[in-house]
Amino acid sequence: MLGSVWAFIPVFWFPGASDSQQLTIATLLTGMIGAGGFVLNPLPLASVAYVTVFSASALAALWRSGNPAYSGVAALVSVYAPLVTLAALTAWRKSMALINAESQSQQQEQTISVLLSDFEQNAGDALWETDAAGRLVHISPKFCELLQVSEEKVAGNTWMSILVPIDATGAVSLSEALASGKPFKELQISFKGATGNRHIQLNGKALQDDDGIFSGWRGVVSDVTEKVQSTNLLRQLAHTDSLTGLTNRFKLREFLTEKVAGKHPLALLSIDLDRFKAINDRHGHSVGDDVLRLIAQRLRQQLGPQTMIARLGGDEFAVVLVEPGDIQQAPTLGRRVVHLLQEPLDLSVRRLTVGGSVGLTISHGEAVTLDELMVQADIALYAAKDAGRGQCVAYTPELGAVNQRRATLEHGLRQALHKQELQLYWQPKVDLTTWKIVGAETLMRWRHPVLGWISPGEFIPIAEQNGMIAALGSWALLEACRMHSSALAGLKVSVNVSSMQLRDESFLSVLQDAMDEFQINPGQLELELTESVFLESADHALGMLHAIKKTGVKLAMDDFGTGYSSLSYLRSFPFDTLKIDRTFVIELVEKKDAEAVVQMITGLAQTLGMRTVCEGVETPQQLEAIQRAGCDEVQGYIVAKPMPLQEFVVFRENWDKTKPTGLR
Repeated sequence: MLGSVWAFIPVFWFPGASDSQQLTIATLLTGMIGAGGFVLNPLPLASVAYVTVFSASALAALWRSGNPAYSGVAALVSVYAPLVTLAALTAWRKSMALINAESQSQQQEQTISVLLSDFEQNAGDALWETDAAGRLVHISPKFCELLQVSEEKVAGNTWMSILVPIDATGAVSLSEALASGKPFKELQISFKGATGNRHIQLNGKALQDDDGIFSGWRGVVSDVTEKVQSTNLLRQLAHTDSLTGLTNRFKLREFLTEKVAGKHPLALLSIDLDRFKAINDRHGHSVGDDVLRLIAQRLRQQLGPQTMIARLGGDEFAVVLVEPGDIQQAPTLGRRVVHLLQEPLDLSVRRLTVGGSVGLTISHGEAVTLDELMVQADIALYAAKDAGRGQCVAYTPELGAVNQRRATLEHGLRQALHKQELQLYWQPKVDLTTWKIVGAETLMRWRHPVLGWISPGEFIPIAEQNGMIAALGSWALLEACRMHSSALAGLKVSVNVSSMQLRDESFLSVLQDAMDEFQINPGQLELELTESVFLESADHALGMLHAIKKTGVKLAMDDFGTGYSSLSYLRSFPFDTLKIDRTFVIELVEKKDAEAVVQMITGLAQTLGMRTVCEGVETPQQLEAIQRAGCDEVQGYIVAKPMPLQEFVVFRENWDKTKPTGLR
């Protein structure tokens, strides 16, 4: 309406106006068309109508003037008006697009705000932001909850003022990260809150305004308490023995590696329980576990919580001493541990005694590797066990040399059979009544290519420990049967058998195969066993001995009277011969009661239907004494020393059956 009123004026005024007035009217009209079209562009229809009315008014005024010269101006107006309309519509579209974008942006900001608020309420994370001065802004309830502080304490303060009182180390780390100006992540802060130890993690990056000027920091703070606790628990489980709660082998090695690398003086005690396997076998593994837990508890009480105590596995423990005073007292402490392990253990349903041995090594900071240190402690432990158990032995270079020799022998023993380094020697047994050679005991000998002759007392225990005893025993049995079938025909051949061989289920078939191969009369083959056969499962050993007895093979108890034998064993086990140990023979001429003991043994054997053999007889006086005591056979240097088969055959052929003077 307003445009129509204004457009009416030039239609009637312009034709009669002067040239200067027409120029003024044309200028105003042109400006009003352009200005009005753009001003009204938010209302596109009004803008189009306005431009159309004014353009029509201008063309009408030019037409009414009747001046042909204005036809060109009319053409320009016809072009100008559509251009203004198009420009106005374009401006309208752009303004509408901008308005829509701003509206969408506001909606998105509102949505993001709602989502972030919901995120903070339901997740373990919260947003944080600081201004250019480092003051925290936009503080949320979740942020305060994670830090366990009030909003009033946070508002207007910096990170440093909040963190320094609760975690100074974490505050320093965050200060360094902020000072670098670079993005950071997973920066951990730990502090003690009202509900216990808390752990949070910070991520952040610097903010810049539109001009690229630093304007603060923004990031996320996360609650990682459960994650840290789970990690610590896993680490503890990885470094702790689950049964006893002591440090485990891995943590011990890690601790020792650190000390050895730093050349710190220390003492290492290696502890092994002496009768733990028997407890496990007799009472079950649950009782064994109770024993281990109680031992661990006693060690902690005795040595204190600051001492490194570890369970290495099974019934093995270790103790590390690092304080100078403790290192100096390490031997005394080792003996205290031995006495501690000897004290009875009161369990819920029974009272048990275990005992233990301790090996000790001390490093004064010299160059030594971790493995060398642990090997030294083990060498000392083995020495304590070899010395009779229940002792504490300290490592010495001499023990190291013994262990090196042992390792050399163990390695060589694995090749000895294949290289034919083992030989059987024979020692005759003579009947005291007829003075005839009635039997021969086979004794194994080993000639090492470097160390020379090795005593059976040295290499047989090694074979028993490294599992070679079965192979050595089978070879000895087979060779004895082969020789008996030819050169030793007519004699009773005695072969030593380890108690460990009897625990091998295949031993009976090996024995039978050897006799079948060489057609041996079972009554001419005797197996000698030591009293250690009673240490393990007596029931299993009894069953095996009865099975052997059924084959017709004879059984002899070697070294009788020196170990674990008792009258009940003699009644239960089917032995044919008792071999009286040489310790009694030596004492026969030195102690009056020794002959009485031997007489008692021979009388007992006769009552049970067994023969007796005295071994280790070396002098005529001893020979006369054992005959007076009632022994049946003699074996020892007074007859002959052990010898190779060829020498034994010659010795047997030249044997003088005339009794020595003094024998009845």
